[in-house]
Amino acid sequence: MPSLVITRLDAGPEELAALLPLRARVIRVMPGSDRPDYVLCYAERAIPFRPRDARGELIAVQGLVICTRMVGDSFHSGMKDLLINIAYVLDTSLTRDPQLDFGKLQFAAIGFMDDSPEELPLPGEAAPAS
Repeated sequence: MPSLVITRLDAGPEELAALLPLRARVIRVMPGSDRPDYVLCYAERAIPFRPRDARGELIAVQGLVICTRMVGDSFHSGMKDLLINIAYVLDTSLTRDPQLDFGKLQFAAIGFMDDSPEELPLPGEAAPAS
């Protein structure tokens, strides 16, 4: 699962819903204090987000952490319409952490995702040859 597509939301902000479908590149799986299968991702487009303490200022978020909504469900090749939790990464130092730090995230939405056959390049990477 090198890339995924968030296809729709069950609950979440309009700013995210307006960008769907949204592809994201999987960076790595991270363990959390409650489960071992959080997935750190990088979204293809910036998501406008207004943090609670930002005095109304919008910030652009591209880091996401997702996990299956139902413990016991799993990510796998070819998956379709998998129910997930979506959180925004607010502190990019999370990418260097060995374990998920919930203090660096903001829960954003409940949505659905599909596996993506197309690999999304990360910033600075060349696009995959077609």
